[in-house]
Amino acid sequence: MKTENAILLRRLAALCSRGEKCEHDAMEYMLSHGASKQAAASAVKYLTENKFIDNARFADAFAADKFRFAKWGAHKIAAALRHKHIDEHHINTALSHVAGPEREKQMAVDEMAKKLRGFDRNEPKQIIWQKLMRFGMAKGYRAETCKEAISRLFAEL
Repeated sequence: MKTENAILLRRLAALCSRGEKCEHDAMEYMLSHGASKQAAASAVKYLTENKFIDNARFADAFAADKFRFAKWGAHKIAAALRHKHIDEHHINTALSHVAGPEREKQMAVDEMAKKLRGFDRNEPKQIIWQKLMRFGMAKGYRAETCKEAISRLFAEL
């Protein structure tokens, strides 16, 4: 079993060197491949001490990717990071690096404008408002940000 754990550790180290991983993901990887909890914890500790894994670095990379490519809002990014057991301090720091209020508002407007193009113009404005609000909230934008974005879009109609 020890050699299997060593092989898993090498594979996990290789994965970590290719892309950012958090401690939770590393632990899940080890456990899903048959390692004991003790062996998995030992592997995660080793990788953390040797800088293969860093939760703060992971949070920064994750937040930047989700904000830039998936167009997620701060709430959705924070929830996903909490799901991965990242400390609140690291989450707040990562969000402060990527999702300023003005950038998030502009992104919400842009995303909702794309969504609005797909709607039937004959639908009542109240229905369109509700659909855009649900869309924005699902993307992780604050309710106030969604309301401002929708108001801006409706002013342009």
